[in-house]
Amino acid sequence: MNDLPRLLIVSEATLSEDSRGANRTLANLFENYPRDRLMVYAPAEQLKNEPTSTRLASRSNSFKGSFLPPVRNRLGKFINPLITAINLQLLDWLPIENRESLEDFRPEVILICPITTRCLLMGYKVAMYFDCPFAIYFMDDWIATDRTSWLSSGVQKLSDWLLAESTGWLMISEQLQDSLSKRYQIVPQQSEIVHNPVDLSDKQTPDFEISQATTFKVLYAGSIFAMHYDAIAVIAEAIYHLRQEGKDIELVLHTSEKFWQQYQDSWHKWQVTKGGFIPYEQLNQCLQQGNLLLVASSFLPEHKYMTNSSVQTKITDYMASGTPIFASGPNYSACNNFIKKHDCGLVCETNKVSEVKKYLLEQISNQQLNQKYAATAFKVLEEKFEKQRVSQRLYEFIKSLSNNAKKQYNY
Repeated sequence: MNDLPRLLIVSEATLSEDSRGANRTLANLFENYPRDRLMVYAPAEQLKNEPTSTRLASRSNSFKGSFLPPVRNRLGKFINPLITAINLQLLDWLPIENRESLEDFRPEVILICPITTRCLLMGYKVAMYFDCPFAIYFMDDWIATDRTSWLSSGVQKLSDWLLAESTGWLMISEQLQDSLSKRYQIVPQQSEIVHNPVDLSDKQTPDFEISQATTFKVLYAGSIFAMHYDAIAVIAEAIYHLRQEGKDIELVLHTSEKFWQQYQDSWHKWQVTKGGFIPYEQLNQCLQQGNLLLVASSFLPEHKYMTNSSVQTKITDYMASGTPIFASGPNYSACNNFIKKHDCGLVCETNKVSEVKKYLLEQISNQQLNQKYAATAFKVLEEKFEKQRVSQRLYEFIKSLSNNAKKQYNY
């Protein structure tokens, strides 16, 4: 730990205490990185809304992510693309904000984890400025269909350069790595598949017993974006029809108020139970109250690149609970393929409500048998995705980037 390189992380993910998704993954991965060797560089509004966790004991610096506000009326769809291009061009042209603080930190390795174009561009600027090795970490394939451009560059041009020039790739799935390698005709110098790790030091080994609740509960915990909604909706409608037929079953959504309100008409129509948002520290206990834990990946063609590439953060958190995982999504889903690869859960690859109903009825009858998947999931988690193991592999990877680098600092 003492000889790890000074690491600068450029990302919209701020490693905040109340983080989710990509933010939660980075927070878990770098919680144990040495205090004086980690710096986060993120857009100012992100750091204001989600300040870097004090328990991570890392420094943080910000840059202005946008300069002109978007238009929020009916003209916005015509004007906002121009505003976006202007904001990105200004970000490209202007000097690196808080550059002196970054220079004082003297990064030895840069990790670029872009969730939007802003940090893709800023990661490029920082990588060009500091002549040290850098790695790129993609957690999904948002760049696949993004043709955003500005006067001096564009998403596809920057993605190509960063993937080609990086000293190493970190990817959330094998599918994503293969897809990017084929699309841009690039073979990474070094690569590592890195999933969300789970801390088991504060968790007891589950008893893998069936929940004693009389109602069969399917739980979903997390955000509900467009790339999740239609797969959740199929399950919600199927469960609603089973309830109408007298079956004691319910779908419980543990999500933020924003996502509940966004689709509340559907949730009310299908009698979905509002579980409320669960803080990360209480998540494991909550998940143990269910009979199945839902992972949802969109069936819609417009979300195929996301479904095909991203292994969702929640899967490894689910694996710690002792409750069987139930994945709904198409056969090309990275989440489904992860579960099938490790034989650690149930997979339903149809969006026909009638077939989903039959599948759920089978699971109600096979509860004891399905507990074997929960036991397998926990064993796989212990062996492959426990935080200390994952962090050690990642830190060794980062260290190797520094050790193998041929470049020298040139500020």
